[in-house]
Amino acid sequence: MKPILETKALTKRYGDFVANTDISVSIAEGTIHGVIGPNGAGKTTFFNCLAGTVPTSSGQILLAGKDITRLAQHARPLAGLSRSFQVTSLFADLSVFENLRLAHQAMSPTRGFVFWRSVDEAGPSADAADHVLERTSLSSERDTLVSELSHGQQRVLEVGVALMSQPRVLLLDEPTSGMGIDDIPQMITLLKALKDECTIVLIEHNVGLVTEVCDAVTVLQGGKVISEGTPQEVSQDEKVITAYLGDEL
Repeated sequence: MKPILETKALTKRYGDFVANTDISVSIAEGTIHGVIGPNGAGKTTFFNCLAGTVPTSSGQILLAGKDITRLAQHARPLAGLSRSFQVTSLFADLSVFENLRLAHQAMSPTRGFVFWRSVDEAGPSADAADHVLERTSLSSERDTLVSELSHGQQRVLEVGVALMSQPRVLLLDEPTSGMGIDDIPQMITLLKALKDECTIVLIEHNVGLVTEVCDAVTVLQGGKVISEGTPQEVSQDEKVITAYLGDEL
């Protein structure tokens, strides 16, 4: 399948410490691609480089064949690459709808943040917010303050906020982090449905979720790729078993 996101020899150094070394990954369009590995494997640094949160030291990042390696973080959603974070970053005192509408307005600040226009006025941002509310099954919570949502609902809303930029590639950093066992099926259903709209790349420690939703998996250890393939293939890779369980096993 055609790659939508690629990295070529991506390396990130912090002084003498090398967090990522020569990571070359090809992510097929229309798939869910997992990035896994033990603690300290370099997963979050890799995501930060993809999202532009930190600059790469060397190598390339290609989005639909276009080099975005030096593209500023705020410009990447406009280019089609959006991200959610492991720690929820929502406006707790605003409603679910208002969080989504603000995310859409932020994509076009010169048109979206016009202070003499009524906040109740309908328009493209309101329509886009209502569409995402339906996609994330949060329509019944449209006017609920974020602070009144369950943690699981907040995690789903976090994905919804990232969707407001209509990304071609959606980066999700541990989407089920802190979710109760009863909330995880909702996230699984959402991720499977979203694959029809965009490519998803996720960091996730829930191996069951990775096995159920991911089409392909890249395994990192010590900042390097040690295995790639389907969830079933990497789960049987001796290097992966050793990385997770230790040499003695």
